[in-house]
Amino acid sequence: MKVIWVYENIERKLSAFSKFNILVMLASASLWKKNHPEDTTVLYCDNFTYDFYNSIGVLSIYDKVEILAFDNGLNKDAFWASSKLEVLSRQTEPVIIMDGDTLVFKRVKDLFSPDEVMVSNFELGRGYYPTGIDPYVRQLTYKTRWKTDSTNVSFLHLPDAQFTQHYANLSLQVMSEFTKMGAPNSKYLIFAEQLLLKHLLDKEGVKHRGMISTAWDCDKWEWSETEKEGLWTIQDSWKYYNHYGPLKQWYKKDSPGFSYKEETDMLRNCINFHKFIDLSTIDKP
Repeated sequence: MKVIWVYENIERKLSAFSKFNILVMLASASLWKKNHPEDTTVLYCDNFTYDFYNSIGVLSIYDKVEILAFDNGLNKDAFWASSKLEVLSRQTEPVIIMDGDTLVFKRVKDLFSPDEVMVSNFELGRGYYPTGIDPYVRQLTYKTRWKTDSTNVSFLHLPDAQFTQHYANLSLQVMSEFTKMGAPNSKYLIFAEQLLLKHLLDKEGVKHRGMISTAWDCDKWEWSETEKEGLWTIQDSWKYYNHYGPLKQWYKKDSPGFSYKEETDMLRNCINFHKFIDLSTIDKP
């Protein structure tokens, strides 16, 4: 199966890279390859990222590397993750796509049904996501009765290429319309990327589950007591699966209980394809 990571250095600056982010992304691909050696790992990136990864000698972690311009005319300040949807819109086969800060520690693919979409987890979005009364949402050409439940897309198993293209193209259309309206922030990104996916899964009757069954409460910014269909509760998931998300910033700041050194040492141990990776040209945040 094709397994995808996407990295766009939007600023095209070396300062946009960090040791922690690089190690997490390389660990993500290495762990998947270790536990699923039959799969084809593919990195989609811009020229700047390709040149940098090539300079530190880590491109061989991936089976294939595809260079894209990611020149889609969107406001990247708000729609910084649009490159993922651009890549998905090009897929013609079943794929898995995961964020660079997602780690899967064990073999999990055998737990998926071949016809079901797997998402990272479900989200309770009441009070957080823009709704149908939002002035920007009301102007969209795609009309529906929007609900606030959503899906976190830091991990996606997408078995139906036709559905994948439909979702990705509609998401890009919504982002384009929001860009033309001047939608001000990344809440409209997650609307177009995450809430739209849940809407389409429900509308088209596509079977779907979460890697994590515990739903995230976006407004309270904590894991809820609500359990959905999924593989593991949040308490049981840590030994199998981890999406860092906002926790990356805590590790980078070496906050109490989030040791930068311990975590980066762990990530280096996960990168079993390379004994040593020289990141000396990048300062610790």
